[in-house]
Amino acid sequence: MRRYALFFLLALVLAAPFVLRPLTGRRATPAPAEALRLVIITAHQEGIRREFAQAFDQWHRRQHGAAVTIDYLNYGGSDIEKVFRDRAPSFKVLGTYQIDLAWGGGDYLFDSRLKSLGCLEPVDLSVVDPDAGSPGGVYPAAELAGVPLYDRGRPPSWFGAALSSFGIVYNKDVCRHLQVELPRTWSDLADPRWDGWVILADPTRSSSAKQVYMIIVERAMADAVAQGRSEDEGWARGMGLIRQIAANARLFTDSSSVVPIQVSTGDAGAGMAIDFYGRSQSDVAGEQRMSYVEPAEATAITPDPIALVRGAPQRELAIRFMRFVLSETGQRLWNARPGSAGGPRQTSLRRLPIRRSVYENPAYLADFVDKANPFQTAGAFNKSARRQGTQVILGELIQFACIDPLRELRQTRRLILRSPQAKRLDAQLGMFPFDQREALRRARQWKEATETVRLELGRAWAAQFRAEYAALRQEAGP
Repeated sequence: MRRYALFFLLALVLAAPFVLRPLTGRRATPAPAEALRLVIITAHQEGIRREFAQAFDQWHRRQHGAAVTIDYLNYGGSDIEKVFRDRAPSFKVLGTYQIDLAWGGGDYLFDSRLKSLGCLEPVDLSVVDPDAGSPGGVYPAAELAGVPLYDRGRPPSWFGAALSSFGIVYNKDVCRHLQVELPRTWSDLADPRWDGWVILADPTRSSSAKQVYMIIVERAMADAVAQGRSEDEGWARGMGLIRQIAANARLFTDSSSVVPIQVSTGDAGAGMAIDFYGRSQSDVAGEQRMSYVEPAEATAITPDPIALVRGAPQRELAIRFMRFVLSETGQRLWNARPGSAGGPRQTSLRRLPIRRSVYENPAYLADFVDKANPFQTAGAFNKSARRQGTQVILGELIQFACIDPLRELRQTRRLILRSPQAKRLDAQLGMFPFDQREALRRARQWKEATETVRLELGRAWAAQFRAEYAALRQEAGP
């Protein structure tokens, strides 16, 4: 026993400096604090997610003394809406979607879909922008060429975090192979020489793809009015142009980000893309092989939003992220060269900032990859809420007219172009079989229908288009 007592006494003496340290005023080395966790559902590509996560973590360490880990839920724009719909029942029970922020996917997704679902929490502008109302604030003006830069609600439910436009990506090697001119406007993609070389995105899966198709239709509506015709007729002509372009399509992808990749490899020759996808992939492929162009007076400059999700588990942290994204520090990340002061570490993001002040600072502009200033170049044409009544049904109409019967559509146009009546029949294909008024009626019918009735409507509408294409093939002859 005496031996064990001696061992115990010796152990106590050796341990004394550590046991008594808190009593002598000396602090033990604290364990590293666990990083805060932010959950963001986003349509943004990997480079954007990585660069903003790293930059925000560093900013938050400096400003608030804590590390932040961002868990991204990455979906296409249309699928983001489905996630919130699927989580709605659990929100009613738990009071949270288990998501803090929604970020990216286009203003239509936020303004017309997420806002109406009630999953966004309105936030006063001064909360996310301390300089609100002053020339140095994020939004000295509430609109750009008639398009709101943040939600009109009071308080707003979403805030534009960057600007987006839309255009055409094309492979120069394929253009030479097909002996076609470099595309400059949407109708160039309807040239029959592009047959089988165009790649398009499914507007029922990609909100940015739906925006592009809507822009084509809106431009046709504006042209019709300028020529003394009705917007309804212009709508039918715009949808007809989409059919002619679709007749050249090899396939429709589920994601708009795939389009530039396929074009860069030469698996496709041209397609429609959101600006940063087109510019970023052109960087990868090289300008000598691939390029991106925005059709003059036929594209739109729109805000790409960020919003606080109702019931956000990390509400204050989420608001800090919004402040960071809208700050000059965050805004410079969108377009500064990798490795430049305040720029991204690895990837050129090729997005246009929404904060006007960064375009007015020569030091910032010197590091920008793209010298475009959308506040100076925004033209007279932009998307208009008055012309967008059919956007709610546009994706489904394209699905039933172009995607589901793609094989029949392609075959129909090939026969038409070989026919002695090619000019008349192709013009008929280039005019949708009904106008905007009928489309709005179908939109109401679709909205009120149950899932079972929608299946029936879809089959019936697709059958109508297939019957139209069969009649055109018969008229075109063998």
